Amino acid sequence: MKTVTERPVWSNRNFRRLWRGSAASTLGSEVAEIALPLFALVTLSATASEASILRVAQFLPFLLVTIPAGLLVDRFQGGRLRMMIGADLGRALLIVLLPLAAWTGTAGMPVLYVVVFAATTLTVVYQVADFAILPRIVTEGQLVDANGKLAATQSASEIGGRGAGALLVQALSAPVALLLNAAGYLVSALSLSRIRLPATAEPPAGDPPVRDLVRGLRFTVRHRFVRPLLGEATTFNLFNEIMMLGLLLHAVREAGLTPLAIGAVFVAGGVGSFAGAWFGSRFTARFGYGRVLLVTLILGNGAPLGVLLADRVGSGLVALLCGVFVVMGVGIGIANVHAVSLRQAATPEALRGQVNAAYRLVSWGAIPVGAALGGVVATQAGPFTAMAVGAIGVSVSTVWVACSSVPRLRTIHDAA
Repeated sequence: MKTVTERPVWSNRNFRRLWRGSAASTLGSEVAEIALPLFALVTLSATASEASILRVAQFLPFLLVTIPAGLLVDRFQGGRLRMMIGADLGRALLIVLLPLAAWTGTAGMPVLYVVVFAATTLTVVYQVADFAILPRIVTEGQLVDANGKLAATQSASEIGGRGAGALLVQALSAPVALLLNAAGYLVSALSLSRIRLPATAEPPAGDPPVRDLVRGLRFTVRHRFVRPLLGEATTFNLFNEIMMLGLLLHAVREAGLTPLAIGAVFVAGGVGSFAGAWFGSRFTARFGYGRVLLVTLILGNGAPLGVLLADRVGSGLVALLCGVFVVMGVGIGIANVHAVSLRQAATPEALRGQVNAAYRLVSWGAIPVGAALGGVVATQAGPFTAMAVGAIGVSVSTVWVACSSVPRLRTIHDAA
């Protein structure tokens, strides 16, 4: 029988509002995930180097802004929700500028770089605050369930968002698809504004920011559970970016796939992620927390090796990629829910913003590095080589967790 603290997470009104906001925001973001590169490649006729720079601009804020955002979140714990709402409104305004620029003839890659960089800066603030605020909304016993629901919804949004994005790009245009992205941020801001949390006393401002920075980094690299997760995530993000850039260039430039076909591949990944995130927590009690995390990482990170067959299947390329992305989605969908929940449970409340900022600084900071490297590899050796190098690197990233104490973790409560 469930205890009071383990009541269904759907009974929590504030969580439902957070969930609705997350769903709307993610739906719009997933539309942009396919609309933005196609906006660059099709509408603006971007080269491989320009597409690489766009990805760098899209993720460079995670390297530059994450630590200041984490310090801000911890300094003003009572303002975390307002930060998230402001970030949503700012992102909506910025994204609307892109279709307006396209329709007025002022769009160009420099404009796209600036807008994407600014919007991602606000995304960093939103995500750091979001990580820190969830444990205040749900109980520790609900964390895995809550993260599972959020991750499953994000995966469902990936299915609908990328599918809708591909349809809108093919039927209308990439600028029109981007308007749905902006609308998602507006709906998210409205939903978040209805969350009511008890007042939180702000922490004393005695420690200088640099000490907070050092504290967050020290905790992250020393903790026996957080450190291997950081290593895996950083390695994955670096090589996954190389793989994805090579995949998009190969699909558009060499294989001649339509936006709808590319959208179908991403939708397949979303289907897998949804299944993994929604049902993954059911395996934990039976097989153990750490063991489930390791096995699903092996599954999800190993699946991309299938792209090595991309130049041998001819007309079956779309089917091959859909299969790879489904398996990858299932594994990573389960693993991500467990990894995020583990980090939240293992990190004290007073350090969550700092630790999440340090974690994202390193792991997400690897993405612009991967984008830049992917552009170099794709330009010098070709898109297929970039795709292959990335897939092999992603598969190796699991070694971090396999060689740690995480697989021996039986329950999430043991990590606190």
